[in-house]
Amino acid sequence: MSDLSTTDDLFFNRAGLDRARTETIVDDALQNADDGELYLEYCQAESVTFDDGRVRNASFDTMQGFGLRAIADEATGYSHSS
Repeated sequence: MSDLSTTDDLFFNRAGLDRARTETIVDDALQNADDGELYLEYCQAESVTFDDGRVRNASFDTMQGFGLRAIADEATGYSHSS
């Protein structure tokens, strides 16, 4: 599976985001900008703690978010969410 298809699966298929609508929103946000970037984040963490050979604690967490940065002349704007 390519990196782009993995990204598409995580952020559009699993999260239920509409790719065309997302592209439209980003295009609108960067319309008058000289440059801009969209960051997508997906992180999974798993932890298991043992004490005397027994499982004491087990946890699993998934974090997902984005960041959007726009640059126009000398000004930079940044927005993010998790």
